Parts: sequence; structure tokens; C-alpha cells
Amino acid sequence: MTADYRFDPLQFPMPGRTGLFPRRDIDLYAELSGLVGVCVHGFMLADLERKAWDLRKKYWQSGEGAWAVFREAVHQCYPHLPAEEKLEQDGYDFDSLYELAVYRRIKPMLPSSVKLDVHPVVKGCSFQEAAFADFKVSSTQSGKSCFIEVVGLFDRTFTAYCSMQKERKDETLRRLHRYPTHQRPILIFKDRVCAPEQVVAALRQAIEAVAEDGLRTAA
Repeated sequence: MTADYRFDPLQFPMPGRTGLFPRRDIDLYAELSGLVGVCVHGFMLADLERKAWDLRKKYWQSGEGAWAVFREAVHQCYPHLPAEEKLEQDGYDFDSLYELAVYRRIKPMLPSSVKLDVHPVVKGCSFQEAAFADFKVSSTQSGKSCFIEVVGLFDRTFTAYCSMQKERKDETLRRLHRYPTHQRPILIFKDRVCAPEQVVAALRQAIEAVAEDGLRTAA
């Protein structure tokens, strides 16, 4: 019988706490995901700190399945971080990870006097009779409401850096301008989603717009 000289992982098992990826990279990914509130995708790393760019270049931009293997390695070390984040939660289908992150962020912030609607209808819109917003917070006492739009394709400069952004810019602007003047939404751009203090400040403004004592009640 011909000898088999191939590496046998059963004969030579991997040493404990090591793998294909440096543990510092796995830990950094887990830290960034905890910061944003979702398992950050490669495109989200551009809106995070400089160290995130290194992860982006090493595992996401390199292609050839490196990102999927890296995410699986993260899941093995941090079981609460799935290898693939699903956009469905609590019966809602979200359009992007940015929208899902905002949903997870606002839920614990709501005082008892404010309710949250996901993908509510907006009436009286320009360009169309009715449309759907991303979120709406409303006072259960006065009925006063405030819409929230997550602009997951652009940062606050609204600059188009890639072909997809160039193609979608006019469509996105029409979406934002369709609101009646008395119902201007709170805007949360993608870079704000990746900055906890800024997304919390924007959501706090939306809640305070419908209930002056909302945050004190929540506290």
C-alpha cells in the first residue's frame, strides 16, 4: 500500500486557543460588533476606527471566501455572534444591518409613554400618496409622533463614493424630500450608526420630540 504523506489533523490537533486568525483580530471584531449592536459586515468597517480598516483589508477586501471563514472563526470564539447576521428580528424584515442596529438601539431607550412603529405608513407625501418610513415613535398620551429615517447608503456628507451610491443618490434624496414639511424625519446616516454616542443622541431627539418627560420617565 502506498504511504499517505498528507497532513492528518487528527494526528496533530491544533494547540489550544489558536487558529487560522490572530486572536487579537477576532477579539477586535467582537468589540466592534458590540459597539455597533450588530455583527458588522465588511462594508461597515469603513465607518469605524482605524484598526477596523485593517480587518477590512485583510479579510473582507481579499475575497476568495476569507470573510466567511473569518466570521465562522469569530462565531467559534464568541457563540453569541452568528457567522451571518439575519435581517429578520421580532417578526420584522429590515432592509439593512444599519436599520437593524438602530432598531436594537432604540428599543431599550423607549419610555413607557412612547411606542415604536416599524415601517409605518407616511401619509401626505410628495411624489406619492403614501409611503413607508423606517421607524416612528409616538406618544401614547398625546398622539404626537416623529419619524426616523436610516440612511444606510450614505454618510452625513451625502457624498457618492461608489457606483451604487451614484445610482441611488437621486432616489434617496426623493425619499427624504417626500415628507410633509410638518413631519420632517430625524436622519441617521450610516456613519452615525457606527458611532454610539451620535446614534443615541439622534434617537434621544426623536423621543424628546414626542414626550418632553420621556427620557426622565424611562430613567
